[in-house]
Amino acid sequence: WTFSRALLEQGLRAPAGEGDVRVWPCGRVQAVIEFHSPQGCSVVQFENKALVRFLRRTHQAVAAQPVAH
Repeated sequence: WTFSRALLEQGLRAPAGEGDVRVWPCGRVQAVIEFHSPQGCSVVQFENKALVRFLRRTHQAVAAQPVAH
């Protein structure tokens, strides 16, 4: 699956996503990511702190990349 960081960011605050990937908060400290495929569904829980740290690192990595022309 490929999905945007914006989906993760939105899903930390409120249910987000349609189709194959959905994200929603689960209490105050966790988020749930649900992956759908024709073969079934997988549900994964993450601590919000871990997702925020991941998002921060990916934003830093992308910001550090030179723009290709």
